[in-house]
Amino acid sequence: MRPEFFGIIRSPFLWGVIVLFAVLGQWASPYHLGIATQTMLYIALALAWAIVGGFAGQLSIAHNVFVALGALLASALFLRLGINMWVGLVLCAALSALIGVFFAYLDSKFSLGHLSFALVTLAFGEVGMLIVAGWDFVGGASGLSLPRDQGRLLNFEFGGARGYFWAALALATVYLLINYAILHSRLGFYLRTLRDNEAAAQAVGVYPFRNKAIAMAISAAMTSVAGTLYARFSNFVDPSFLASPTLSIEIILIATIGGLTTPLGPAVAAIVLVPFSELLRGWLGGQLPGLSHIIYGFLIVAVILASPRGLVPLLVKIFRQRGGKDVATISMQKGA
Repeated sequence: MRPEFFGIIRSPFLWGVIVLFAVLGQWASPYHLGIATQTMLYIALALAWAIVGGFAGQLSIAHNVFVALGALLASALFLRLGINMWVGLVLCAALSALIGVFFAYLDSKFSLGHLSFALVTLAFGEVGMLIVAGWDFVGGASGLSLPRDQGRLLNFEFGGARGYFWAALALATVYLLINYAILHSRLGFYLRTLRDNEAAAQAVGVYPFRNKAIAMAISAAMTSVAGTLYARFSNFVDPSFLASPTLSIEIILIATIGGLTTPLGPAVAAIVLVPFSELLRGWLGGQLPGLSHIIYGFLIVAVILASPRGLVPLLVKIFRQRGGKDVATISMQKGA
């Protein structure tokens, strides 16, 4: 582990922001707590995808499969077989990791380019949705309803809106630290080398399959865990959302708009885009259906035009001009 990682985890700015969110969660209304929890879960999902899409440069559009495994299969194991959701979380994360390794094997076996890999994973994402829709064990197209939360932590219950917010905040924080740890590890260096020039990386002894398989396994397992928490938070597991490739595209948009050169990119983008989208839907959805999506789309286009490399590089530039050294230092611990 490089010394830069330990500098990041000692940063007062990073922990100050996390403490600020925790304090705000203490006083927020249930409605705003729900939005905040959803934001933290999207941060976790975007950070999990960024390990593959940002560090390794693999455009995976099948992460909805891992979300569905964590959400639907863990819930089904609990409801149908009485298996504790903590155990289901571990089982589904392990299964997701194996599928992630299989994707990496396909990439290595057939020497898939970036576009080919994206299309193959999109196909698997579509197949996964069809399997879920036709599989009665996981609720089929109707989904699953989980029992009311009784606040029993051993049963994967966190005691209401505030408990789920803290759980999601903790998960997002852990995922952010995992991203920084990978970025400043030998694995992160190998992944970036493979992303930039795979032939040159192989020539100096970097093994593509092994490193990409590790990245896919970690990313898939993290995505599955976030899916399990999302299911327990929402109480109703909706396959048309959680198993849809549209969710993968939404995760990719958040990670890309924030900036893939730094782990802060997906986090900042989710903090901006998810609450903005939810609040717009609440304000305008009943009066002018569809207008919230149009405004949301214009915001995304504006961010891309203003800073093609992402939102965080733009913010870093502004902070540097104003002397925000600590923020700029953390943000520019990057994967480019």
